[in-house]
This record gives sequence, C-alpha cells and structure tokens, in this order.
Amino acid sequence: MRKLSFLFIIVLALVLTTTAQTVRQSFEEGTRAASNAEYGRALANYRKAILYTENEKIGDDFRARIHFNAGVCLFQMKQNAEAVAEFNQAIALSNRGYQKAFYVLGMAQAKLKNWLKAESAFREAVNLKKDDGEAWFDLGLVLLEEKDFPAAEKAFQNSIRYKTVAASDAHNNIGVIYAMKGNFVAAEKEFETALRESKGESSLARNNLEFCKSYKQNFSGDLSAKLEFGRDKE
Repeated sequence: MRKLSFLFIIVLALVLTTTAQTVRQSFEEGTRAASNAEYGRALANYRKAILYTENEKIGDDFRARIHFNAGVCLFQMKQNAEAVAEFNQAIALSNRGYQKAFYVLGMAQAKLKNWLKAESAFREAVNLKKDDGEAWFDLGLVLLEEKDFPAAEKAFQNSIRYKTVAASDAHNNIGVIYAMKGNFVAAEKEFETALRESKGESSLARNNLEFCKSYKQNFSGDLSAKLEFGRDKE
C-alpha cells in the first residue's frame, strides 16, 4: 500500500507539472501570436490557458495576466463588450491593483460609449499611477463627452504635466475650453502651443486659432459648433 501511494503521488506530481507547463506554453504561444498581430490565434491560446487553469493551483497574478492579454486581443478585434469582461476578471484577480487593466477597461468602455464606466476606470488607473499621462488624457476625452469641462481641463493639464504623447491635442482641447469661457487670450496661447508641439501639423489647432481671431473681430457664429476638440489618433 505504501508503494502504491508513493507511486500515486509521483504520477499526480507529474500531471500537475505537465498541466502547469501546458498553461505556460499556451500563454507564450498566445503572446507570440499577439506580437505578430494574429489576435484570433492569440486569443485561442489564451483561452486554452484559462481552461487549463480552472482546476489547477495557478497564481492569481498569472491568471490576471492571461485574462488581461485575452482582453487586449478582443479589444484589438473590436469585440469591446467581451474585452470588458476579461479586463474585469483581470482586475478582480489582482485585487483591484492592475493599473493597466483599468486603463484598457476605460478604453473599451469608451468605445461602447459607457461614459460613466469609462470615467470610473480611468480614475482608478490614475489613482494607481498618478503620472500616467495617457490615462489622464483619455479621462479628459471622456469628461468632454460628459460636458464636465472644468474636470476635463484639469485632466488635460495633468496629461501634459505627465508627458502624454498627445500633448498637442491636450493643449488644443484646453484652448477650446478657454474659448468657450470667453478667455480668448488664453485660448490663443494654447492653440499656438499646440501648433508648436505638433511642429505645425495640427490642423485643428490652426483652424481653432484662426476662428478665435476672427470671432473676436466679428462676434458671430456658434463657438461650440466651430471649435473642435482634438482626439487621439488611432
């Protein structure tokens, strides 16, 4: 009996080791596929990895990574509702400490036009990582959709402070907010800064600057209809 029990333990250990290796292998195959933009194949491998982890003692941090990567694949495939479910699972497994998962959750919710949920996700992202300029910028875009212009202005200012790659758009957006409040001097400065940041390539900032100068002279036209907010290029 002792010998049989000993053999059973060895076999069980081998099965668990093999399963753990299969999980890792599926994860790595998925990651290689994702790096080549083969998101469907990557997703299939991540789902296989998730299936293998259901009855095994795989750490929650690794489980969270698998769900996060699966969510990114779904997001890239424009399956945003399904991506939201994966990001929420990753967040739950990380005990709500997965900053990147909150950020991409906000992006997916924004695609679905769930503005309040997107705002909540982006706020969680910047609470976990205050210097995430991209999360601040995307939070600003959501706040524009909600017409919360004071909060949007602050978010864009923070995005600039923390070196967002969309600094030109952030300055342009702040300029539009200033112009809508009637502060054309400050608005023009922001549009000029946006042009400098973009090396003269921001047509939005150029058009907004020209409109502001014309509006000050003629005071005609609907400001909100003519001025344009900048959006991150996809």
